[in-house]
Order: sequence, then C-alpha cells, then structure tokens
Amino acid sequence: MTLKIQTPVAIPEEIGKAVNDLVTGSHQDDFREIGVWMVRAGLGKEGAREKLINELSARISQEISDGLVQVTLQQLGGEREIKAKYEQHIPAMFPHVDFIVKSGAFDVWTTNYWFRVTSNVTLDNLAVTVKEKEVTGIKSGIMQVFATLAYCGHDRENPSPFTLMKDRKIFDFDLKKVITF
Repeated sequence: MTLKIQTPVAIPEEIGKAVNDLVTGSHQDDFREIGVWMVRAGLGKEGAREKLINELSARISQEISDGLVQVTLQQLGGEREIKAKYEQHIPAMFPHVDFIVKSGAFDVWTTNYWFRVTSNVTLDNLAVTVKEKEVTGIKSGIMQVFATLAYCGHDRENPSPFTLMKDRKIFDFDLKKVITF
C-alpha cells in the first residue's frame, strides 16, 4: 500500500504547547546545547528558542500524523468487513528529531531526541475501497486521534519518559481530502 498525505497537517495547539513546556520547563537543560549552537548561528536567544520549539513541534506533528494514518489503514486491510465506525488502539510510535551541526561536509555535533506516542484512533463515516485484502482508496471518513505524548530524551527505550500530554485530541481531519493512493 502506497499512500500519501497531500496536505501537511497543521501543528495542533496541544503539541505546540507541550513542546514549549518541555523546552522552557523542567527539561530545558536537555536542549541547552542546541540553543547554544542556534545562537551561534545568529538567531539570538529568543529567536533560537522560538525556532527550536517550532521545528520540534512541526516535525513531531508530521511524524505522528503520517505514522498514525498509515498504521490505521494498514490494520484496516486485514478486516473482512469495513464498518461505518472503527476504533483502534495503535501500537506505540517513537518519533524522533535529529539535530546535526555541520561545518562544510563534516558533522561537528549530533544529537537526537526521542518521543513516545500512544494513541486511540476513531474513524467515523468510513467507506474504503479494498482490493485483495488491501485498502486501495478512501471514499469517506473522518479520523480523530487521541494521544499521549511523552518525552524519552536520548533513550528511545526510556522506562519512565516524561509525559507531555495525556489522552488529548490532537487531530481531526477528513481522510478523503488529505490522502491519496
């Protein structure tokens, strides 16, 4: 199954607020080194913090939306009967953001930050085209995503990640308008 999200999903307010709280709150020391590099790049302290928050929010939002749509539709492919309403707990996803400082062709400094997303997806008014047990098109459907977002730091397998938001509605969009096969 090859699908493409045509319209970039806007950053939900919940994710933007959670990332802002992370970067400026209890885990600000984790992001201090990136801030130093961004200030050196000429952004200034305020500009660096704003750019960092915006970049993290945008990348996390995009990974979450792309991943959840794809996983949800793949799971539908195994269904014998597609129902008008469908609810599914999706396995945990681990979006991450890599920061690389370059000097010419060389990487001077690299770090990554991991997040864990657990979610519940609801599809309402769903009508899909299925061919040989694979979803090949969407006729209609509204997707709502309720998620818990946690910050794992540099360790994807962090046994006790910092919860940024819990069971909040982060996406609500019409599948027919944003997905093509």
